[in-house]
Amino acid sequence: MTFANFENIVSLLGTIVGLLYCVFKYIETPKRGYRIIIAFFLANFLSEYYWTVYQLIMPSYPDVSEFVAYFGWNVSYCLLLLAVYFMRHTSAQRYFHPVMILPVVTGIPLFWLYIQYGGILNNTWEVGITTLTLIFCLQDLMHYRSKQVPGRVFPWFSLIVLLYVVSDHVMWTSSCFSWDSELSNPYLYFTVFGAILRVLLVFGTAKYYEPRKKDRTQRNVSELGLQVAVQAIVTIIILGICTAGLFLAVMIRDSFSIRIPTILNEDPIVICLFSISAILIILIFGLLCVMGSRYRRILTKGKNMSAGRRSRINFIFTIAVTLILMVLAVAYNNMVLYRASVVSMYEDGEKAIKASATDLENYLTVAVTTVRVAADSVDLMKQDGRSVQEIEQYIKEQTKRVAQEFDENFTGLYASIDGIYLDGLGWEPPAGYDPAERDWYQSALAANGEVVIVSPYVDAQTGEVVITVGKEITDSQNAAGAPFRNVVCLDVIVGHIKEVTEREDIAGKGYGMVVNEDGFIVAHREDEKSGQNLDAQYDSSLLEKIINAKEGRITAKIHGEDCTLFVAPVMKQWYSVIVIRDAELLEDTYSQLAVNIVVSIIIFCLITFFYYIAYKNEQAYGKKVEEMNLQVVTALAAAVDAKDKYTNGHSARVAEYSRMIASRSGFSVPDQDEIYMMGLLHDVGKIGIPDEVINKASRLSDEENEIIKKHPVIGSSILESIRENPNLAVAARWHHECYDGSGYPDGIAGEAIPEKVRIIAVADAYDAMTSRRSYRNVMPQSTVLEEIRKGIGTQFDPRYAQVMIELIEEDRDYQMREKESPANESAAGQAERAEKTDQADQTDQAGRTDQTE
Repeated sequence: MTFANFENIVSLLGTIVGLLYCVFKYIETPKRGYRIIIAFFLANFLSEYYWTVYQLIMPSYPDVSEFVAYFGWNVSYCLLLLAVYFMRHTSAQRYFHPVMILPVVTGIPLFWLYIQYGGILNNTWEVGITTLTLIFCLQDLMHYRSKQVPGRVFPWFSLIVLLYVVSDHVMWTSSCFSWDSELSNPYLYFTVFGAILRVLLVFGTAKYYEPRKKDRTQRNVSELGLQVAVQAIVTIIILGICTAGLFLAVMIRDSFSIRIPTILNEDPIVICLFSISAILIILIFGLLCVMGSRYRRILTKGKNMSAGRRSRINFIFTIAVTLILMVLAVAYNNMVLYRASVVSMYEDGEKAIKASATDLENYLTVAVTTVRVAADSVDLMKQDGRSVQEIEQYIKEQTKRVAQEFDENFTGLYASIDGIYLDGLGWEPPAGYDPAERDWYQSALAANGEVVIVSPYVDAQTGEVVITVGKEITDSQNAAGAPFRNVVCLDVIVGHIKEVTEREDIAGKGYGMVVNEDGFIVAHREDEKSGQNLDAQYDSSLLEKIINAKEGRITAKIHGEDCTLFVAPVMKQWYSVIVIRDAELLEDTYSQLAVNIVVSIIIFCLITFFYYIAYKNEQAYGKKVEEMNLQVVTALAAAVDAKDKYTNGHSARVAEYSRMIASRSGFSVPDQDEIYMMGLLHDVGKIGIPDEVINKASRLSDEENEIIKKHPVIGSSILESIRENPNLAVAARWHHECYDGSGYPDGIAGEAIPEKVRIIAVADAYDAMTSRRSYRNVMPQSTVLEEIRKGIGTQFDPRYAQVMIELIEEDRDYQMREKESPANESAAGQAERAEKTDQADQTDQAGRTDQTE
């Protein structure tokens, strides 16, 4: 790997890691700063990706236009400037320090240096944007150093951006000079340093938002699991998209190199790579938008559903994500395993066929050498004037010696000398036998003195397939001066060739055969097919495929099955062939894949089982926590109600009535549960009200009334620390607000009052009228109806007041009320109740029923 490739890969990896890191942080804390930095990484990726991929696949330095080369990087500098501008400290935005001028002073000479090696437009843009960025970074840093604002954290983001821009300037400057070696070039080291700083930009952003922990979303275990699953999906998809882009670039490169080899270093490939990078950016951006919005929608819906259902959905989602990831992993592993097994099997097949072909060639070489030696010897004997009888005797002796010393399948030498047939085995030809009419004789003559392997034939007497190897020797003349064409031949039975064929297989699979170029089957593992024509036993196109393949691997359909054939030539006349069915060839591969799939399924089942156990435990634990929370809240509400002996059970009844109104109004079960909890704690502020005020037997003074009216604010301050459910504090603070704005403590009106609080306000007033007080008994149902009707549009939200009226009208037996009088109430208590009647009745008028409840 060259230094240039190393630098590009490190820079690209820094961009990808930074992008993933920023996406993770954004999913955890969705803030504007993270969105800008994500856009910065995407813009940077646009140039980094196509530049790196080009140098990897070509490899050469891309010769592209200035716009294409630097577009992504230039946009990323603008986004970095935007991020610094927005993430400065508020008090630093109008601050000035002389050090802020330093980037301008250094930028001017750097600009004049850079324009000698690059375009004016590009350098003006980059130097101008980075100079402005440095000014804002120094402004933030110098303000922190000079002002020391209490509680302000160090501006890490500005410092990291400053170092990042400076490292880029060092890289640009070093590229303008020549260096003795790559190791002495600062460009290499500052490339690595810049990639690290690019990742640390996310760290700086996180530090900027760290003081604002209240903005961070509180998540339970299920939601954290969902968050991790979303992050894993985003990571895999982004890396998958990048990998797919690389393969696509290679395919485009190969396509161009095949069709138009002369443009390998020209613009078309660069334009294609730039287009791929742009498409990747769009895909990744779309992915982030879809996944982000979907994730937030799931979280939002999760807030409005029960913990059990939310946990169940998260469990299903986690299992689905695990299944998808495992399917992808198994598919990839099986694909790799399949390719490796197939390649290995093909390699084994090619080695086996080459070994067989080599064995056959060696065997035939012995036969050819035998014929050549015998032919040369006969030729010399002819030139020495030896008689035909002497030549015949030599042929007979050589026949015995060859069979003994070489191979018994070398059945005999024979020749046609001076028109006379001579046989080494002593065979006497029948009358009228003319050697000149035989194939072996004519084939030898056609070879013009070279040794030839004649097309095999089936011996009529033995039924054996016989191969003839022949050679023409020097001609002689008869008495009339006519020439005799002399030939020496050797017959070879295919015994050894058949043995070689029977050994031909691939790991014990498939079968072998040897085919002559005319389609004659010289040897076949199945004896009945030896000596037959290939077209008669197989498809008529098979011979053509074998001949065209010459050497290597082909596919064909044999007897209706897909098969792979491994072919190797033998002596330029034969073809050694191994035939194996694809199903048989890949049988072990399929078995391995099946085992891999089964093991993966077992692993997934085990993972699912453990997930399920954890899910059930979480549900059980969550249910216990909810029950415990409800018990604690109920106990707290009872403690609050106990401060006033005449409002015992008030909070529990308000909570129940509020749930009834919410249910009738179409609220979801989780919303009903939340409203119930809000109702239980709406009067928690009374804990801070002195007992002597709450239980005062006589009329309350104006000052005491103001004290009573403080309980919503006190309750809100107590409950606002519960970040998991901020509505509890909201209900405590505003349950005495009126629809027309005449309530307290803030005097808000209409839709400004939260919807759930408006429900509690109706239920609170209803319970005040249907409960016993120190100054009266339970109000008649007709009176209650009349009071609520009077409060529609003034004290109460018309919609929920109407729902309450419907509930009252359906309650014909008047069950919705306090059931029994206070236990053991003394005569003094009854007198005390009567004494308070006048004072409290004033509050009951005009629909302002018991505003201090």
